[in-house]
Amino acid sequence: MNAYKRMLLAGFCAGSTILAFGSQAQAAKAASPKVDKTSAAIASYADELVIPTYKMMSDNALKFAKAAKELKAAPTDAKVAEAGKLLLETRVPWELSESFLFGPAAFANLDPKLDSWPLDTTNLDAVAKNADSKSVTIDAAYVRNSLGAETRGFHAAEYLLFRDGQPRKAADLTSGQLSYLAAVAEVIAEDAITLEAWWAGSDKISEEKAKILEEAEIEPGKSYAGEFKKAGQAGSRYESNSEVLDEIIGGSKDIIDEIADSKVGKPYETADAADCESLYSYTSLVDSRHNVQSVEKSYNVISPLVAAKSAKVDQAVKGSIAKVFKSLDAIQGPLVKNLDKKEQLKAIIDSCKELSENLDKVQELLVK
Repeated sequence: MNAYKRMLLAGFCAGSTILAFGSQAQAAKAASPKVDKTSAAIASYADELVIPTYKMMSDNALKFAKAAKELKAAPTDAKVAEAGKLLLETRVPWELSESFLFGPAAFANLDPKLDSWPLDTTNLDAVAKNADSKSVTIDAAYVRNSLGAETRGFHAAEYLLFRDGQPRKAADLTSGQLSYLAAVAEVIAEDAITLEAWWAGSDKISEEKAKILEEAEIEPGKSYAGEFKKAGQAGSRYESNSEVLDEIIGGSKDIIDEIADSKVGKPYETADAADCESLYSYTSLVDSRHNVQSVEKSYNVISPLVAAKSAKVDQAVKGSIAKVFKSLDAIQGPLVKNLDKKEQLKAIIDSCKELSENLDKVQELLVK
């Protein structure tokens, strides 16, 4: 009240000053740049989803590589179990990244190098036997330069560590297999660090990680997140934000289609256990669930952009994602033990196809 009285006593001049100030403030507000919601969403996608996912993966991969090295030095059942646990913990963020396998993962062929399936177990076993006989020395350089995608990466490590969903016994692992595992684990860590560094920028990773890349003579490209966030500007391969959105939506469609056509679709058609990815650790359906989580996280970033244009399409996508989760949860136990559940497997495939069709509608709305 006192302040109000003082304002009245100030008279007309003060009032005029206040009105003038208010007019200036409104003019300044009107002249300020409008918030670009699309650019903000793209920045959030790169900085709050992609980079943290790859950082988690590289952090976990370093722990896995250390455990594999310790297992090689002094094998015990406990160390096999620990290495297996850390392998699966490294695989989780990889599966959570499968809606953004474009960019660095594609440029350096890191998707096939990390995650090719099926394995060439015949060649893998032969290389391990050669290591046992000392006719070849297996180290990270050998894996990087001499082995094909079908004999390295997550599934090679899985094959060496697991059988029938359980960690193997240390006594069953030969010195050649232990050397193979340690080398594969080291390369998985290098590849994971490369993905983090390429997206975030080499100057944004830890000194430990930077040293590993330097020693392996790996030079990631410039920050891909920077290109993503600066579409249409010099130095970015993207001419517009629409192209970036097309990449984001396409990445989600690709992994959903892969579940429908390959990860679940192929075992559904053949009823052959050999067609189940992650056959040795029994994590095929867990992997697929993480893939759908990847799509959900990606979509949540752009959902407000979709809802602004069509609430109906936005709700349809979210409903389809929920259906895929529900269909995956309907199967209890590993995929390899449920190949006779034709109706439930078909439900997974159909829900994925529905989601893919709804993502097509998202592309039609956002990509110009």
